[in-house]
Amino acid sequence: MYKPDIDDALKRLQAFWAHDCLGRCALKVVARKKDCQPLPNFKAEVLSRKISVECFLEMTEKQMENFNYLAEAIPKYIPGLVCSDIAAYFSSSIEVQGNTVWYPPVIDDWSQFDFIFDRNNRWWQLTRQMAEAAVECGRDKYLIGIPDFQPAMDIVSLLRSPGDLCCDLADKPAQVKQATDFIFDKVYVPCYREIRSIIARHSDLVSDWLGLASTGDHDIVQCDFCALISPDHFEEFCLPDIQKQCRMLDTSIFHLDGPDAIRHLDMLLEIKELDAIQWAPGAGKPPAKAWLPMLKKIQGAGKSLFIDSSAEDVKTILRELSPKGLLVAVDDIFESVEEASSFISDITEGK
Repeated sequence: MYKPDIDDALKRLQAFWAHDCLGRCALKVVARKKDCQPLPNFKAEVLSRKISVECFLEMTEKQMENFNYLAEAIPKYIPGLVCSDIAAYFSSSIEVQGNTVWYPPVIDDWSQFDFIFDRNNRWWQLTRQMAEAAVECGRDKYLIGIPDFQPAMDIVSLLRSPGDLCCDLADKPAQVKQATDFIFDKVYVPCYREIRSIIARHSDLVSDWLGLASTGDHDIVQCDFCALISPDHFEEFCLPDIQKQCRMLDTSIFHLDGPDAIRHLDMLLEIKELDAIQWAPGAGKPPAKAWLPMLKKIQGAGKSLFIDSSAEDVKTILRELSPKGLLVAVDDIFESVEEASSFISDITEGK
């Protein structure tokens, strides 16, 4: 309903996953509708039970109705909390502030903490309920994505606290590895399988919080904790789970978050099963066009590349990067379909 030309978009996204393109690079372009209505932040409302999941989905649709999704921009709904959802599955309470969730550390002493995944946990049950409801409410309207599970080290860093976990890599390596193994094998894998099976009742396609789409098993792979550690510690504690996740997926993209994560890029590029890299410079850092040598390196390694860019920088970027396996998400929201369509035409024609 909200993306009438989705078949054309999917062909270009298939080319993206195949490290190729159909005439131009893939683009995510969004235009504001003339009758666009401002909406309040309402994610926290469903978490605090002030509104029902069905009401939340209705408001999500009203938000989608405000925009035209052009080129490879696809309306999607992501069930779950806000980010790092698995951390909530070990907490009796989480802190909801506005549209953000904070997870209080729960591991004070490794010897006193038992890793037990209670499937009756409120937050896991809410995630399932949100996915189930979206299957019924969103049929033929939008795609449904995998929750932002963010397994292994990122979850352990939230449960323990990033600072303490950095010390644990040296002082308690066995406990850390046991924790990441449990998070991945006993929580992420079964939760992923269950949500993926729910989505399969809705569509063969699955989306993610980046707005990508794929058939089969797909997810975003990430390890934001890696910005705090050395390549040696990354190789020992993080890389095995990243490789394991890529191997279980049919399509995968790694969320490379900020300059401090670049030190691990070479190891990521060596993962045969990893299909793509998303580069996120981070708040206050130079935009994508300032990182062209690194972006060329990613393309040269045979990985597809996802970047965000202002509309005015896209032509500069395309003069330097190959359109094959490239997806540019345009940051600007165009004020009209005509303006957005003109931009896409200029890119297609190489103007």
